[in-house]
Amino acid sequence: MVVTFQSLSAKSGEGMARLCYYLSGELHKKGLLEKLVVHSKGKYDTNFPSEPVSSFSRVYLLILNRLYRMFNIKTHKFRFAQELLYDWFCSMKLSSSTKILLSTQPYLKRTFRKAKKLGIKTILLPGTPEDNSIYNITTEENKKLNTNVIDGYTYKKRNNYYNESLKYVDLVIGFFPNVYRSYVESITYKGRIVDLPGHMPPDLSPVTIDKKDLDKNEFIIGYLAYTVALKGLQYLLEAWQDIMQDQKRTGLKLMIAGPILPAVAQYIDKNFKELEQVSYVGQVTDVAGFMKQTDLFVVPSLVDAGPASALEAAHYAVPVLITDNCGSAELIGKGEGGGYIVPIKDKNALKENIIWAYTNREANAAKGMQAKKNLDNYSFSEYISTLSEFLEKELND
Repeated sequence: MVVTFQSLSAKSGEGMARLCYYLSGELHKKGLLEKLVVHSKGKYDTNFPSEPVSSFSRVYLLILNRLYRMFNIKTHKFRFAQELLYDWFCSMKLSSSTKILLSTQPYLKRTFRKAKKLGIKTILLPGTPEDNSIYNITTEENKKLNTNVIDGYTYKKRNNYYNESLKYVDLVIGFFPNVYRSYVESITYKGRIVDLPGHMPPDLSPVTIDKKDLDKNEFIIGYLAYTVALKGLQYLLEAWQDIMQDQKRTGLKLMIAGPILPAVAQYIDKNFKELEQVSYVGQVTDVAGFMKQTDLFVVPSLVDAGPASALEAAHYAVPVLITDNCGSAELIGKGEGGGYIVPIKDKNALKENIIWAYTNREANAAKGMQAKKNLDNYSFSEYISTLSEFLEKELND
């Protein structure tokens, strides 16, 4: 039985539900799938057994969303309430006929505990690094920004529920390399861990890459995200501040896109208000147009599973400057390397690579082409086959 907290859509699914959708199809071909359980499901069918966690899930999700807006409930509390409901109903789906429970959702204490009682092997395929590692990084960064923002990863009730859930997990599969590392280093989880790295490229239409004009006046550094503390924009701005103090380079421009969390925006306004050669462009609806403008795309995240923006940049042959705690870094850096991989919180490494890209434009553009090659050569379907074969072996064992 495959379970995922996300919902199923007509095209496949949202987030990790997309992986579960294709994996379930492959397991069904092998005659191994009992069913795919999602949070909610539209009025259509799949070519394999699938069902919502409850026949009332669409109704209670609608009610919860209305209450969320009406009473301005904190997002982290709203999310946790949904997860508790999902866990309650999900536990009712289990029976002794199930041999393996594969979940992308770790907040399932009730379900995992019941699986243990029934002798079901519980496998967790998390889409994000281990929660305690995120909790520690977020707490440390909140101190730096002088904020006390509580989110899903710093909400203690949710974190405790996560740790209680892990007690019943038999095996963790490291989908992203940084996810694998975080569970190896975990002080909470002591079970079996398997390194089975993969990536989930966004659905992108084929494009023709125009040759870069290396002699143009502007050299644009791009950044695109919904910015919270963990996105690391503050370190990119620190690097930019040093670049501007050392020497204002003609045509070098930093373009920051996407909404910014108010607490982070306040910190930026206080510390980087006078920064030159920076523009904040707000919400971007034309991602392709944004990427095509940039000569280097920066992902300075302190922790990130597989940022789609990095792969979108690679799709348009834009070299990526990314931290080593991002799941996409491994794919970007394959072969001769489609970008630059740096440690987290390292403004000097960000600065040095930005300057190198600016002064070595032809070599930088070549890295962009390598990034696209790495992405184009990656086969998500092959990963699904590998994963299904691994699960078949686990079932046989």
